[in-house]
Amino acid sequence: MRKKNAPVTLLAVPDFTFDPDLSNEVRDLIRSKTPGQRITKENPWMGLVDPVPLIGVAGVIAIVMTFVVSDEKFPAALALLGLSVPVLWAMWGSLAVIFRKREQKREQKRDRRRAAQLRDAQGRYVRSADLTEDAGQLLARATKAADAVRTSTVHRRDLIDRQRNESALPRQLWDIAETLREYSRLAKQEPDQAKGTKIAKVLDARRRALRTSLASIERRTEALETYAAQVAEADRQYAELEQIQRIAAGSDEVLDLLARTVRDDLAVAEIDGLTGEAAIVARSLADALESAKGAAVLALPRAAA
Repeated sequence: MRKKNAPVTLLAVPDFTFDPDLSNEVRDLIRSKTPGQRITKENPWMGLVDPVPLIGVAGVIAIVMTFVVSDEKFPAALALLGLSVPVLWAMWGSLAVIFRKREQKREQKRDRRRAAQLRDAQGRYVRSADLTEDAGQLLARATKAADAVRTSTVHRRDLIDRQRNESALPRQLWDIAETLREYSRLAKQEPDQAKGTKIAKVLDARRRALRTSLASIERRTEALETYAAQVAEADRQYAELEQIQRIAAGSDEVLDLLARTVRDDLAVAEIDGLTGEAAIVARSLADALESAKGAAVLALPRAAA
């Protein structure tokens, strides 16, 4: 029993809930801090003072000077070096400018494509910041229930219609998130205080309508939670059956020893006992799976043909 005035633990609301048809590339782009935008626009002509060509030119000077310092024709070599250095610097710097321009064009093309993807994705995702607290908690509950189903053993082993879960659960969450976003938008538009009795009546009617909408989403969320609870029970029954089967599989030597040391009828009774236990748990698992499938019908209604 929770103590009075004890703080209520709130569930973590998903940062983003996406339209299931949205690609993973666009989802990652939406999650990024500065999607489709570059922080700086570098001037490609800065390639002329790029450290790489400058270091290269300095290396050429060092190599040439090593050979001409002790040469009798030092003045002529020095003059030749004086002419070649600017040429080398211009060639190397020009290449750097060309490569920078090409890279900048590629980045600009990528930025334009990302900006177009973001424009097309408008309205196809719901942020936690878009929701009021009550709406956010409902979405968090629905997401938790869906995640519990998708991570269950009976789902992974396709004992409860895995294909249907993977198709229907994301669409259920998206439908819930969209409705909660609209509810939150309308709830945030309400004034804190009514200025007059007529406005108060209008606000009361509006709030009743919003509460009715929220109650409808809560029923859908509770159906998902019931489904998740049934799946968890099926998981428990499945784990119990697996454990009994492992014990039974490893009990041959024990049964052989028992058959050699006690009367045959006792050995047979023990063997029958193990078989009966496995059968009981298997029936329990079957019942749990049927209950989970029944809950799925309520939580994940099939789309109309």
